[in-house]
Amino acid sequence: MRILILTDIHGNLPALEAILAHPKAESCGSVISLGDHTGFGPCPRQVQQRLMELGAVILRGNHEDRLQEAMTPAFAGENWTLLRWTARQLAGLPVVFPVDERRGDVFMTHGVPGDPYRLMTDDDVLSVRDNLPAGISLFLSGHNHSRWDVSAPGFRAVNPGAAGMGEDGVGGIASFGVLEMQGDHVGAFSAYTVPYDLQVVRRAFIESGAADAAPDICRGALTTMEAGVSQLVLKMIRHAVQTAEAMCLPMGDPAAWKVAMDTWTWRDGRSTAAYWADIRASLG
Repeated sequence: MRILILTDIHGNLPALEAILAHPKAESCGSVISLGDHTGFGPCPRQVQQRLMELGAVILRGNHEDRLQEAMTPAFAGENWTLLRWTARQLAGLPVVFPVDERRGDVFMTHGVPGDPYRLMTDDDVLSVRDNLPAGISLFLSGHNHSRWDVSAPGFRAVNPGAAGMGEDGVGGIASFGVLEMQGDHVGAFSAYTVPYDLQVVRRAFIESGAADAAPDICRGALTTMEAGVSQLVLKMIRHAVQTAEAMCLPMGDPAAWKVAMDTWTWRDGRSTAAYWADIRASLG
């Protein structure tokens, strides 16, 4: 049995469709998403509907976890605008998913077992192994948008890389894995990449209304998709936190957020308004 393994699609429908059209993906009889199929990207509803059409097992990432409380006061700040927009797009669809999945000697999750928020690197893998159930020989995880693959005697841990928002320094590349099972045991696991059309993604940010709802965060997300910049959005959020603290304001305060984004330096030197104006012009 071959299983298509996806993680961190992040609402990027063109990336998902590029993966599904790849011969290696087409050879799979089932699909498992390791979480964060929503969040950041412009097509959260379409991505979830596509996964549901495929009968995919959908695990909970940190973005899906937050969706359950997106409309509560805790997420009312300016920094959570895109989360609330995403929640509205998903109205009527399930937002509660399991955290972990086990198939024989394979254990799958978003971050670490029971915790979709922990950002794990390849240096952490062997310590995490000690917290896995007995008999696991392959551990599959996402959350970190950069690929890693770590082996030890009788054990292997793999992050196949983000399907829709890779951070490996190359833009427009979707990553995925193919798990081959022989009964309850791992036969093989292989990771692949496939290019996708960034111009279609740019158009989706505009036409979905995401870029108007949260222009700064959407710019960070699209820039990551375009160039594979590592942890760009996380760095933006950290800058916003520091700015708000200096102003003695909550991070989600609109005034603090505006100052933070006005003082954030983009590599190309353009303002966010100019960036989106250029995107619109390029689309014709």
